[in-house]
Amino acid sequence: MIITKKEFENIRNKPQGQYFQQLVDFGQRTVGVKRGANQAIIEESLVLDLGQKVKEDFCYILDERGLTKLAFFSPETNRFYKLVPTGDWPTVAIGSVPMHRRSSPKKDTENKIEFAKPRGYVLDTCMCLGYTAFAASRLAHKVITFEKDNIVYDIARMNPLSECLFKARNIEIRREDASEGIKQFPGEYFDCVIHDPPTLKLAGELFSNEFYSQVKRVLRPKAKFFHYTPLYKIKQGFKLSDSIKKRLAKQGFRNIAYSEAACGLLCEK
Repeated sequence: MIITKKEFENIRNKPQGQYFQQLVDFGQRTVGVKRGANQAIIEESLVLDLGQKVKEDFCYILDERGLTKLAFFSPETNRFYKLVPTGDWPTVAIGSVPMHRRSSPKKDTENKIEFAKPRGYVLDTCMCLGYTAFAASRLAHKVITFEKDNIVYDIARMNPLSECLFKARNIEIRREDASEGIKQFPGEYFDCVIHDPPTLKLAGELFSNEFYSQVKRVLRPKAKFFHYTPLYKIKQGFKLSDSIKKRLAKQGFRNIAYSEAACGLLCEK
């Protein structure tokens, strides 16, 4: 199970000897807890040491080994990954960069789907925790999503709020780079492409003219393309959305509109 500092402090602040119910797994599950002197017994088997320090910006796995951070370093990418709690759904941070707006990953996802309105066959280029893919699958006939990063994929498998992604019958997960995987599809295959890439530093190839050309190729006529636009160098006055808009127009995309709520561009082939 997964707990955060909020749940940990709630358990620690209970009177010794009290038995109570506690929400865990980001509110997805209720467990029974018995508060002891220096520890708590959860579900009559898991022991939670109440003397340890728990940090605000980490999620923790509680199992038979005790409490450990849900965080990893990858020698393959030379990057640090962790699942980060927010006010609603958790997000993944790679290095110091969260992959969703930390104010509300839930609202972030809902705004994208409301703006893009995916239908039919949908390509979700970057799976991450799968929130977008699953939300799209509730409207679409089929969703194909890519995730090349092994650590991100493993964290998604551990995240209780990503569980629905792996159970959905109309979602296909492909473990490869979207910039290469997209080349495998025939022309005019998708009714919608949802493109929510990481930062330019992490995945510059997903902002390239070559990739945009492939997106256009696999889209059906008048199909929609949503492009999330990170707030890259916003403090220096640079608007990445304007730059991407010009490049999409050069590729022949039409009716390009920006949504501040969705933090992205929507256009059509």
